[in-house]
Amino acid sequence: MEFQETNREMMTASFAAIQGEAHLKEAYEAIKKNLEGPPHAPGLVVADGAGKYAGLFTLDDLMKELAGLYRQACDQPGRKKGWGESFFNLCELMGIKKVGELMGAKKWSVRADASFATACELILGKRLHLVAVVDADSRPVGIITRRKVLLEIAPRMFP
Repeated sequence: MEFQETNREMMTASFAAIQGEAHLKEAYEAIKKNLEGPPHAPGLVVADGAGKYAGLFTLDDLMKELAGLYRQACDQPGRKKGWGESFFNLCELMGIKKVGELMGAKKWSVRADASFATACELILGKRLHLVAVVDADSRPVGIITRRKVLLEIAPRMFP
């Protein structure tokens, strides 16, 4: 059974966005706020200075950076046990890095007028948490999450 719906029909138009030039501390605040309330998306849509889609910054990207800082703190001689102080010092420095430098999913988006199947293919095939939906001018207009994909596919799997 094929999907008749477009991504625009299936997307969530309410989504958190951030500029690629924003600092990691701002991204953390936006992700934290986003996880606390609807739409509970595990990431942010990143836009460039012209408002065009630049990529996604996800909770996974943030946790990857924190894991790297943890390893760095533990690699210092004598720090395996008392890694906390070194870790938090490194975190302070990390807060000034820019989102555009750290985002991992830079290329995953779908056109709003394309079939919802394209979003499903990306989310399932690439194991993504979300994809951005963009218009013909590459401006972000929404998101589709893996939750949405599951809610649409499950009734067809288990009628």
